[in-house]
Amino acid sequence: MTLSADKLNLRSPYQLAQINDMTFSFVTDKQIHYNVGFYKDTYFMDDGAYHFFIDNSEHEHGSYDPKILDVVTVILEEFFNQEPTVMLYICDPTDKRQTARDRLYHLWFYDYARNHEMTLFSDSVTFKNTKYYAGILLRHDHPLHDMILAYYQDFLKHVPELFTPRNK
Repeated sequence: MTLSADKLNLRSPYQLAQINDMTFSFVTDKQIHYNVGFYKDTYFMDDGAYHFFIDNSEHEHGSYDPKILDVVTVILEEFFNQEPTVMLYICDPTDKRQTARDRLYHLWFYDYARNHEMTLFSDSVTFKNTKYYAGILLRHDHPLHDMILAYYQDFLKHVPELFTPRNK
């Protein structure tokens, strides 16, 4: 799967620079740098599932910027115009801000799902006193819709493992 910055930039409020097939960078009006995109899932499904991420690696916090949601929406629309795909997200707990991320993602993705005939399911799991938040977004007409939601329930139980170093 490939998304095109040229195509996305026709509607994006911020200029997107393509990093790879599914990752872009942009700079906000407040000069905050973001990377946003998807990476192929290797745990949840054999094919067709991708994890969404948005990263502000400089950890700068600006005031609320509605254009960021507009960028995300443009990217999601192009993503879901591809073959039947599934989007997963996991709120990174390493800096203890996962609850705030979950609230923001849920707000963004709930509105998107409601306006685009999508299914959004999000939940959390607690492991060793850390709460992990995750969600899934897929089209109502995805050919494997019900099966994917059933698999997601099992996947959610394993989310903490994705942040726990494996014993070698």
